[in-house]
Amino acid sequence: MSHGSSGDKCEPNLIPLLDLVLQLVMFFMVCANFVMEQVSEKIKLPEAVVAKPIDKKDEFIIFLNVDEQGKVILSGLDAQGDNPDDNILSNPAQVKRYMDQRYKEDMRRKPAPGEAQPTPSLLIVRADKNCEFEKVYAVMKACRSAGYERAQLRAIRFGGKTE
Repeated sequence: MSHGSSGDKCEPNLIPLLDLVLQLVMFFMVCANFVMEQVSEKIKLPEAVVAKPIDKKDEFIIFLNVDEQGKVILSGLDAQGDNPDDNILSNPAQVKRYMDQRYKEDMRRKPAPGEAQPTPSLLIVRADKNCEFEKVYAVMKACRSAGYERAQLRAIRFGGKTE
C-alpha cells in the first residue's frame, strides 16, 4: 500500500472553514445593525473644522437625535414602543420626563470600580444642521435639569468623516 500513488486524490475539507466565515459575517452584520440603531439617518449633521471622536472609556452613552423641527427621535435601543410615534419626543417637557426616567435607571446601575456612586451616561446630541439652536438648547436644558451634566454635540468633520 503506497501513500504516494497518483490514483488517490486528497482534497481539504472546506465545510468548517465556510461555516466559520458565515458565522463571522453574521456576527458583523448584527454588530453593524446595533450601531445603526443608535443613530437616525434622517438627521443631517452640521460640518465642523475641528471635531473629536467619542472617547472609548465612555461605555454608557445615550444618543438623542434632534430633527429639523426640534423633535427628539429615540434610537432603536431606547425605543419606548413598537409604534414609531411613541419614539418621538416633541417638546422639552417630554424630553425632561424621559431623561428623568433614564437618570433613575443610571443611578440604579452598579458603580464602576473606584466610583463612590454610579455616574450618569454621556449624552450625545445629534442635532440636524437645519434645526434652530433655540430648540436644541431647550433639549439640552431639559437633559441638564434631569441631572445630566456631560453632553456632546456631534458633527461631521469638514471633509465628510462623522465625529
